[in-house]
Amino acid sequence: MHNLGYAMALEAYDQVTRRTDHQATFTQLDLEWDQLDDVLGGDYNQAAGLFASWLPYPAGGRFLEMGSGCGVASVLAALRGCASVTALDINPAAVRNTAMNARRHGVADRVRALRSDLFGALGDDETFDLVYWNSPFIEAPAERPMDSIVEYHFFDPGYAMHREFFRTVPRHLTDTGRLFFGFSKAMGNAGLLEDLGRQAGLRCRVHRQECFAAPPDELGSDPALAGYADDTGMVQLDFTLLEFDRAR
Repeated sequence: MHNLGYAMALEAYDQVTRRTDHQATFTQLDLEWDQLDDVLGGDYNQAAGLFASWLPYPAGGRFLEMGSGCGVASVLAALRGCASVTALDINPAAVRNTAMNARRHGVADRVRALRSDLFGALGDDETFDLVYWNSPFIEAPAERPMDSIVEYHFFDPGYAMHREFFRTVPRHLTDTGRLFFGFSKAMGNAGLLEDLGRQAGLRCRVHRQECFAAPPDELGSDPALAGYADDTGMVQLDFTLLEFDRAR
């Protein structure tokens, strides 16, 4: 388990649950987005916009977003020419939020938003040219209870969701389908993720990455965060878009 990521996520989750100035709208990728309570977005999910801007949307193809949240990637997929877009989320507020933003940007005819526990709402024969998940890549202890729907935006105890995802995703990829994860190698368990992909017959590579450094006190109030600083007193972090495809 990556303790840095878990410590940072605990801090972020605490801030989100204590926040009272909820945003009704936010701006990302030069577009305006609706945001409902209990959906992570805006200031607390800038990485979502970054990953969405990096995705190679298949023009004329079928796109699936797992954990759609506010629906940024799903709406962008439709705006960039995908013929059909399916957005799944376990959080019913996120499903409504995605549909709202599809209507806002005039692509509701191509975006289907469904409440789903991973792939549960899909038919077994539904396949996609590109599957994307800005996953809750923080590996929490396996015994951690998930008491709030918002926790699913942050934590995956024991990586149970990721394990089930990889068990199922191959049947929903076309023969040339591509899978992308919004991830962080500094905060998530990249080694385990690659192993799970390999077991599913999928090979992994870095599609795109942005590295940056931050002082520990900007990452949270936990004094233990200082222990992750390097010789310059900074913590090295990254946003990484991982790509998986079928091993040939």
